[in-house]
Amino acid sequence: MDDAAFGVATPVAPKFDALADPAAQWTAKRKGPAFFAYSTNYLIDTDHGVIVDVEATHSVCQAEIGAAQTMLDRTEDRYGLKPRYLAANTAYGAAQKLAWLVKHKQITPHIPVIIRQRSCALRYRIVACRFLK
Repeated sequence: MDDAAFGVATPVAPKFDALADPAAQWTAKRKGPAFFAYSTNYLIDTDHGVIVDVEATHSVCQAEIGAAQTMLDRTEDRYGLKPRYLAANTAYGAAQKLAWLVKHKQITPHIPVIIRQRSCALRYRIVACRFLK
């Protein structure tokens, strides 16, 4: 699978290939039974209850995060719309993605921060963290 197909290339070989739909991803999210799927990602204007943009991706975090960036850029380019804040789940809480939102897009993230304790030599409680603009 290449970048053009669904926004992410991964070095990990899939366990199974879908013969009828090679772009589908074998996934077992939420600890349930595995199946072939895509993820649909929505950019929603919560003030007006309107879906502003949709992006289909593989069912992997890297693709879903890339979709958020694509949708934000595309919506700003096409419609001149840019949110003041963005709410999302923890999957979008990686430091470099939060920095992109704050520094490059000037969007306030309402996203839980991902804490990778195994990779941190020095650990802080989440209350000790704050965003700097």
